Order: sequence, then structure tokens, then C-alpha cells
Amino acid sequence: MTEAVKTRPAADTAEVSFELRRQEALQITGALQNAILNSANFSSIATDEKGVIQLFNVGTERMLGYAAADVINKITPADISDPQEVIARARALSVELATPITPGFEALVFKASRGIEDIYELTYIRKDGSRFPAVVSVTALRDAHDAIIGYLLIGTDNTARKQIEAEQKLLEAEQKQLGQRLRDHQFYTRSLFESNIDALMTTDPSGIITDVNKQMESLTGCTRDELIGAPFKNYFTDQERAEAGIKLVLSEKKVTNYELTARARDGKVTVVSYNAATLYDRDRRLQGVFAAARDITERKQAEEQILNLASHDSLTRLPNRRLLTDRLGQTMAASKRSGRYAALMFMDLDNFKPVNDTYGHSVGDLLLIEVARRISSCVRAVDTVARFGGDEFVVILSELDVGKTESTTQSSSVAEKLRAILDTPFALKFEQEGKAETIIEHHCTSSIGVVLFLNHEIGAEEIIKQADMAMYQAKEGGGNSFRFSIT
Repeated sequence: MTEAVKTRPAADTAEVSFELRRQEALQITGALQNAILNSANFSSIATDEKGVIQLFNVGTERMLGYAAADVINKITPADISDPQEVIARARALSVELATPITPGFEALVFKASRGIEDIYELTYIRKDGSRFPAVVSVTALRDAHDAIIGYLLIGTDNTARKQIEAEQKLLEAEQKQLGQRLRDHQFYTRSLFESNIDALMTTDPSGIITDVNKQMESLTGCTRDELIGAPFKNYFTDQERAEAGIKLVLSEKKVTNYELTARARDGKVTVVSYNAATLYDRDRRLQGVFAAARDITERKQAEEQILNLASHDSLTRLPNRRLLTDRLGQTMAASKRSGRYAALMFMDLDNFKPVNDTYGHSVGDLLLIEVARRISSCVRAVDTVARFGGDEFVVILSELDVGKTESTTQSSSVAEKLRAILDTPFALKFEQEGKAETIIEHHCTSSIGVVLFLNHEIGAEEIIKQADMAMYQAKEGGGNSFRFSIT
């Protein structure tokens, strides 16, 4: 008689299948937590509600020189911070919030405990006693009932942003605690993910978004459900560069300070610094990319402002001598390529000093601003108007004719237009202390020297020098006129 084949009960099979799915989910969750804690150049310190350190990531160990075992369940972040700064912060917050705040850990997390976003500068003290400045972001971690269960302090080394390892060993979990640890990891990972000040996202290797945080939703104006499953590149103005950023991470394992411009649903654009690393599971199988996008719009605006201040006159906002020299070099190079003449006009006001002597420099400044406006109104967008210094201005006319005679006629027309518009009286409005608004009329003509140039026949300094000499000839002839340099 044939023996019956024994089959495994369906319930056992389902239980094994469920257990395997839970283990796989734990691996993915652990890998995501690993990337959040260590993929960017941040230190991450998590404490319990009393401030005692519970998590001290690899980045923090490297920054501070402590091992996690030295600090976990032993000290608070205040113990590794400059004590004088902690005291000063407590005093400042006490005044700002009109409530006594005790120097110590309370001063570091007081705002966060009240639900106020808090980012501040603090000096950390390493184990060897050395110090370094850090920017610290503090967030209160809350449970499902909105009760504070701890705090998260994310710090960035402002002295020298060192590379930190992108991965750390996954936490070993005991089999009997697998279910609870899975829930804990999911909750804690989401808290870290959502509390970060940067727009965070994960993608698969092909660049399809698999997860995002609230900051990414704010950056794009799209919901999490709309973002997941969509191509990463769709949310940037330069899609080719965004796609190249994903490929670069996959080939180089990490990318830092890769600049992109995000575009939100409503058309708003935001310049971001993209930092990313490859994401792996427990078995070192590639899962995709973990990326952080930090808004650097204000930094870019500050850089542009600094550049503008370095190259423009603070009073008239015209290009200064430095930018004039650069523009003149560009015009000379263009003239050489095109074979067309260009012209430089050196201008000096004939009757400026009496304004300063009679009414003061503030009124003289008003006159200079109006002169700059009038000059600018007489030239094309391709031409350059610069303040050379004092009451001297320079105009560069680009792309004139290939013939010298016609170019002379063109520049003569502009010079006459400038002379005429500056010959028109100026009405200057100003207020003197304790008096009503005053309007004065001032007649201020100009002397203009003009030099034509072509194909680097003479150098930039010589061009300015010849125009300056021609200007003095106009001034010696009575002013309110222009003269050409004879070369």
C-alpha cells in the first residue's frame, strides 16, 4: 500500500511567509535608518525626555572623539557643550521668552519642547578638550499621543565638514523581540526622516522616488502620494542634470554639494544643495539612493549681493572701475572678432563742486545719481555706463560700424545726446533737518572725451588715458562739449 504524502499545514506556511516578510521589512527599515543617521555630514544625538543620551551616531563619535559607550545613558549634550555659551543661551532665552530657564540641557531644547523650530550655533567640546563650532537643529520627538519621549539634535561641523561613513552595521535584533523592534524602528525612522531640516527622499536605482519627508512635499508643492512612484528628475528645472546626479551617486557611491534648482507645482524655484549616497540592504544589495536637498537660496543671494557690491558703485549702482576694466576687455575682444569699431567716452561734470560746497555731500550725491540715470537712458543695453570716481563717468559703446567714418558719426551722435541731456537743469529734492522739503535747480554741464578703438590696436589703459586727455581738451575749451582723441 502506498504511503500517504505528508503535507505541511497551511497555517504553518502562512506563518513562515509572514515571518519572512517581517524580516525583510526590518532589513529595509534598518537600512533606511542607517542611511538617515550616517549618509550626510551630520552628527545625530538622540536623548530621552530628561536629556540623557540614548543614541550617538558614528558621525558624532568622529566629530567629538567619544565612543557611544562613553556617553549613552551617562551624560547630556550640555556636558559636551561650551558651558559659558550654554549659560549665555539660557539668559538670552529667559529674556526673549520672559520665563526663567535653567542653564544646562533645558537651555538647549527649551524652544523645541514648546514646539518652536530651533536652529542655533554652539561650540562643542571634543574628548581631547579641543573645540569646534557647530550649527545645531533641535526637534522634540513625540509619541502617538503627542507626549515628548526625547529630543533629536542634528549638528553640522562648521569648521571643516568632514566626510563620514555612509553606512554602519545594522542593529542586531533578538528573534523574540523582532515584532516589537520592527514597530520601534519604523516609528523612530519616520521621526528622524520627518524631523530633518532638509528635503529627504529615497529613490530606486532608476531614479524613481520611493519615499519622501514633509520638507520634500513643501519643496515641490506635491503630496507624498504624488511624489512616490514619480521620476526624481521631474521636480527640477534641469531634468538632465538631475538625472545625471542620480547616475553620479550610483557610480561614485556618494555626492556632496551638487547644485540643482527645484521647481514646485506653483512654479516657485528653489536652489538646493543635493547630497546623496547609495542605499543598501543588510546583504549589501543595492536598493537605490538616499538624498538630502538643502535650500541654499539665501546663500546664493548673499553670494550674488557680495559679488554685486564688489563690482558696482554703492551710490549710483553703476559698474565700478573693476567691472569697467572687465567690460572694456570684453569689448576689445569682441571688436577683434567682429572687425567693428567701439568707442570709450570719458566724462567729467563741469559745475559739480558748488553743489557740495553750498548744500553738502548728500545733495551732491543726489546729483550724481540723477546724472547716472540720464547717462544710462542715452545708451543701448549692450553698452556700458560706469562711475570712474568722484564726478567722472565712462561710457563704452560696443559694436559700432566696420568703417571709422561711420563709427565716428555714431559715437558723435551719442556724445551730443549725452552733452544735451546733461545740459538740462537738474531739479534736486531734499530735506534739511527741521525744515520742509526743498527743491533746488542746478545747471551742471559736462566735458566729454571720446576715443575710437579697433582690434587691440592700443591697450585698455591707453584707451582710457587718451579719452581722459580728450576730455580735458573739451574742458579747457569751455566745457559743455566733447572732443575726439586724435590717434
